[in-house]
Amino acid sequence: MEDVDVVVIGAGSAGLSAAKTLRAAGLSFKLFEAMNRIGGRAWTSDQHFGVPFDIGCAWLHAADRNPYFPEAQAARWTLHHHDMNIDHLYYRDRKASEDEEAAMKAADIRLFELLAAHEVRDGDDDRLSALLARGHAPRAAATFAGPMDFGADEDEISIRDFQAAADLEPNYFTKEGFGALVARFGADVPVELATPGTSQRIFRTGVDSS
Repeated sequence: MEDVDVVVIGAGSAGLSAAKTLRAAGLSFKLFEAMNRIGGRAWTSDQHFGVPFDIGCAWLHAADRNPYFPEAQAARWTLHHHDMNIDHLYYRDRKASEDEEAAMKAADIRLFELLAAHEVRDGDDDRLSALLARGHAPRAAATFAGPMDFGADEDEISIRDFQAAADLEPNYFTKEGFGALVARFGADVPVELATPGTSQRIFRTGVDSS
């Protein structure tokens, strides 16, 4: 491999952005990706349901400061605003009652009240799980606070990190797919992708848009 100024590992959003920044600065780079596609956690597939479906991340959060939002507008992506309210709530195979939906929303409100009032003190437990233990119906609130939003359980998330990520409005979905948007953003970046079907770590240059 020829000498370059920087080697970037991973062609997700961060890696693609880093590569574009390096290119703009006139620096040479190699961008390696272990999968046979770019995008990282952003992956839109039309093979599962016959329509674009985001298997990974799907929300265009914080559109007023999200750099992918103007990308979507420039691409004339179909954008749908969503206010983060829960449209349908189920407990296993049963649709939640109105009372159960109200209780879940009350738990969510209580969680944000606790967050607003929380002050970090030396020696305090700064895990989100400690805060949820003092809230109403913490398991309902934790459904969104942990695995769904962060990909981690509430005892693995700090209160400070959760506070920093809590303000996500305005939010959008895109019909064409967030993963497809990231792939479009990175389509002009040279990436060495893993060759599918091989047991060795072999790379080839180019972008596989499939």
